Amino acid sequence: MAMESDLPERSIAEPGLRAAAGYARRALALVWRANPGLTLVIAGLTLIAAIAPPAATYIGKLIIDGVLAAIETQAAADRDAALVWVAVEAVVLGGLLVVRRVLAFQKSKLQVELGHAVSRAIQDKALAMDLAQIEDAGVQQQMQLARQHAASRPFNLVNRLLEGAQFAITLLAFIGLLWTFSPLLVLVMALGALPLFLGEVKFSTAMFRFQTGRAPEMRERAYLESLMTAEASAAERIHYGAGPQILARYERLFEDLYGRDRRLRGRRAYAGAALNALSSAVYLGAKIWVVLTAIGGAITLGQMTMLIAAVKQGQGALISLLGAFTGVYEDLLYISNLYAFLDGPEPAPRGRAAAGPTPGDGLRFEDVSFRYPAAPRPALDGVSLHIPPGIRLGIVGVNGSGKTTLIRLMTGLYAPQAGRVTLDGLDLRDWAPEALRARMAVMFQPYTRFKMTARDNIDMGEGLRNADDAALTAAAERGLAAELLQELPDGLETRLSRRFLDGRELSGGQWQRLALSRALLREAADIVILDEPTSAMDPAAEAEFMRRAAQRTGRTTVLVSHRLANMREADHIILMDAGRIAEEGPHDALMAAGGAYASLYAQQAEPYVRGRKDKRA
Repeated sequence: MAMESDLPERSIAEPGLRAAAGYARRALALVWRANPGLTLVIAGLTLIAAIAPPAATYIGKLIIDGVLAAIETQAAADRDAALVWVAVEAVVLGGLLVVRRVLAFQKSKLQVELGHAVSRAIQDKALAMDLAQIEDAGVQQQMQLARQHAASRPFNLVNRLLEGAQFAITLLAFIGLLWTFSPLLVLVMALGALPLFLGEVKFSTAMFRFQTGRAPEMRERAYLESLMTAEASAAERIHYGAGPQILARYERLFEDLYGRDRRLRGRRAYAGAALNALSSAVYLGAKIWVVLTAIGGAITLGQMTMLIAAVKQGQGALISLLGAFTGVYEDLLYISNLYAFLDGPEPAPRGRAAAGPTPGDGLRFEDVSFRYPAAPRPALDGVSLHIPPGIRLGIVGVNGSGKTTLIRLMTGLYAPQAGRVTLDGLDLRDWAPEALRARMAVMFQPYTRFKMTARDNIDMGEGLRNADDAALTAAAERGLAAELLQELPDGLETRLSRRFLDGRELSGGQWQRLALSRALLREAADIVILDEPTSAMDPAAEAEFMRRAAQRTGRTTVLVSHRLANMREADHIILMDAGRIAEEGPHDALMAAGGAYASLYAQQAEPYVRGRKDKRA
C-alpha cells in the first residue's frame, strides 16, 4: 500500500468567484423551495439578534451616565431614569436570549428539511442515470463526494450567510458607536480581525484540497473496513486468515490519510492561536487608549465603558463576520462537488414509441460494437444477429467473450457505440423505456440479493408494484422457489439476510431461485432473457428447470449458460469469442462441424464419460 510520500497529488479545481456566487444563489433558492415560511421566520429572528447587542451596549452607556448623574444631583428624576434604562436593558437582553433559543430551534428544523431536499436531489440525479453512467468510476467518485457532505454543507452555507448578515448589521451598529469617538478606532478594530480571516482562508483551501484529492484512498479505506465487517466476505476472510493483512492495509491508509489530516489541523490550530494573540494585543492597545482618554476627561465614564465594549464586541462581530465568509468559502468548495455531480451530463433522451413498424420482426443486432471505458479491446465487435419471435436462442462462450454485454445491449441498458439494436424494426433508443421493459423478462448475472422480504425479492420483477399473492406464488413455482417459500418461517413476509435480528439467510442456490422467480414474474413479457439462471442450482433443480423451459412455447427465450448440455434443446446457438460470433447454428450442426463448440462440449462431457467408464470397469 502506498504511503503519503508515494501517493500522487491530484489537481483540484476550485470554483471561481462567479461560479461560487452561482452556487450560493442555488443553495439559497433550495432553502426557499424547501420551506419559504420557515426561511422568513429565520430571517426575521436573525435581524432581531443582530440589532440587540449594539442596542444593549448603548443602553449600558446610558445606565452608567444616568447613575453618575443621579449620584451628582441626588435627584429622583435622574434616579428613576437610570432604573428605567436598567429595565430596558433587561428586556433587550432577556429578549435576545429568547430569540437565540427560538432561532436555534428553527434552524434545526431547516437543517433537517434542507438535508432531505439535497439528498432527494442526489437520489433523483442517480435514478435518472443510465447504467453506463452509474458504472463510470469518475461518476462514482463525484457521487461519493456529493453525498459525503450532502446533509451538512448546504445548511452550513445558508446558516453562515444568515449569520454573516447578522454580524454585518451588528458590526455596522458598533462602527457607528465608535465613529462618534474616533474613526481611528474602527481601523484598529479591523486590523485586529484581518489576520485571522486571511489565515482561515488559507487553511480552508488546504483542507478542501486534501479532502477532495484523497477521495479514492478514502473509498479504498471504506472498502477494506467492509471486508472486515460484512458477512459476504467473512467466510473467505476467516478461512484464508486474511484479517490481519486487511487490517494492516487499513491501518496504513488510516495513518496516511488521517495523519496528514491531524498535521494540517494542528498547523491551523497553532496559527489560529498566534493570530488570536495578535488580535488580543490590538484590543488591549485600543482599551489602554480609551482609558487614558477618559482619565484625561475627554469622555465620560459611560462613554469609556461603551467604547471599550464596542471595540471588543465590534472586533468579535468582525471576526465572526470574516469567519462566516471563510466558512461560506469553505462550504462553497465542498458544494462545488455537489453541483458538479448534479450538473453532470444527462443520459441521452429516450423515445416514446410503444410499438415498432414491423411487428413480428423480433430483435436484431446490426453490426453492433461496444467498448467499455479504458478497455484494451471492444467487448462486442461488429456483431450481427437476428432473434425472431418464439425462438429458443442459446449463447455460450468463455468468460469475457461478450455474453453479458450482449444481454445488456439487448435489453437497452447499454447503447451501442456503432451499429444499432432493433425490436420489431425500431431502434431500442426510440422505444419508450417502460414499453421496452414490459416486453422483456430478464434475469441478470450477477443478480442482486435484496436484503428485504421474500415478497419484495420476487415483486422487484414488477418494480415493487405490489403484485398479488397468487401472481407471486405462481412466479415462485416457475422459478423453482415454491418449496423454499413453504420452508421460510413467515413465507413471503420473511425478511432475508442476517443483517436483521429476525432475518433468515439463504444459500446461493436459494437466492438464485428467488432471482429467477423475479424475472419470471413478468408473465406478459414475450421475450425471456436468462443469464446463467442455474449456475448455483443443484443438478436435479437445473434439469427440472431446463425441462420446464423446453416445454414453454410461443415466447422468445434467450439463455446464456456455461453448461453446454443445457443448449441441446435450443433452436439456435451462438458461440461468442473475443466479442464476435465465432460459430452459430443448432446443437447437432455445431457438433457435426467439429469446431470450437464441439471441442468445448467434449471437454465438459469428458469427466462424466470417464466416470461412467470407470463405474463399468
